[in-house]
Amino acid sequence: MKENIQIKAVFFDAADTLFRVKGGVGNVYWSVSRKYGADSTPEQIEKAFTKAFKSAPPLAFPGVSPDDRKVYEKKWWYEVVRKVFSEVGMFAKFDDYFDELFETFRSRAWELFPETKGVLTTLKAKGLMLGIISNFDSRIYDVCSHLGINTYFDSFMISSEVGFAKPAREIFKLALERSSVSASESIHLGDSLQHDFYGARSAGIRALLIDKSGRYKDRGDADRIENLNQIISIIDHD
Repeated sequence: MKENIQIKAVFFDAADTLFRVKGGVGNVYWSVSRKYGADSTPEQIEKAFTKAFKSAPPLAFPGVSPDDRKVYEKKWWYEVVRKVFSEVGMFAKFDDYFDELFETFRSRAWELFPETKGVLTTLKAKGLMLGIISNFDSRIYDVCSHLGINTYFDSFMISSEVGFAKPAREIFKLALERSSVSASESIHLGDSLQHDFYGARSAGIRALLIDKSGRYKDRGDADRIENLNQIISIIDHD
């Protein structure tokens, strides 16, 4: 007979799980770059960004001070964006462009998925602890504040701050310690099969893959949901 273990904490990935880039990364990069004389298309930028982002080192800076960390974060993103425009076409005012782009992604570049606030409200009403585990930088706090969801979360486990990036099991273990819950009392939701699903599972946490497009529907080993709302009925039936 299966032991009935009550879920006490739900952890979420951030980008493409709770919120997304308005119109896509390529469109935001392009719309800002037009003011600085760039000559490329959103489609070209999106393709180059995907390549640059995947090849970048982990967004994690162990053992640095908070002030130094913000410098490292911005340098990390500078290199990613520089690689993008080195591929699609560099332009003279790139540094000025990057400064504006970096601030754009602190707030107005993002939008919530329609169901996010309702789900978070329902889970909090059930007395659950909520946390974010994300390969993000310190702008996450500004993003969540801008979107009106920062007060829902009891903990933020951000790769640039803790020195480990998903799928490393250490970032998940730290989230459990911070929340004083066991892996068996927790669920993690995210959109990346490698970073979120396998990463959380390596730490013993029940993992749910948010697969809005159905691209992983034939993966028998992945516990999938297609909408954030489904987490509510899963918890209710556990």
